[in-house]
Amino acid sequence: MGRKSVHVTYRKSDGQWHVTNGANGTSSGQYSTQKEAMKKGRQMAMEASSEFCVHGKDGKIRLSTSYGNDPSNSMKNKKSTSKSSNQRTTSSSSSSQKRTNRTSRSN
Repeated sequence: MGRKSVHVTYRKSDGQWHVTNGANGTSSGQYSTQKEAMKKGRQMAMEASSEFCVHGKDGKIRLSTSYGNDPSNSMKNKKSTSKSSNQRTTSSSSSSQKRTNRTSRSN
């Protein structure tokens, strides 16, 4: 299954802004202004917990926002968690080394 997405695109054929479902390309509405289409598209993306992409008249993506589960953020969280657990391991091993050194000096 692919990622869910909602797109706002301009169609030269009818001069309207369309809000489309990225999975199957079906139009969910047409609007005379990009602002109106963005309002509806953003609402749909939030309700579906999906990606929201706004295209310019040239077809290039102008804005992309994720309202769902963002895989890049979950990877950052995993990295920071493993990093902090490594720091704890390093700290505890250096503490035990200090204790060992103290013990050997006192003898």
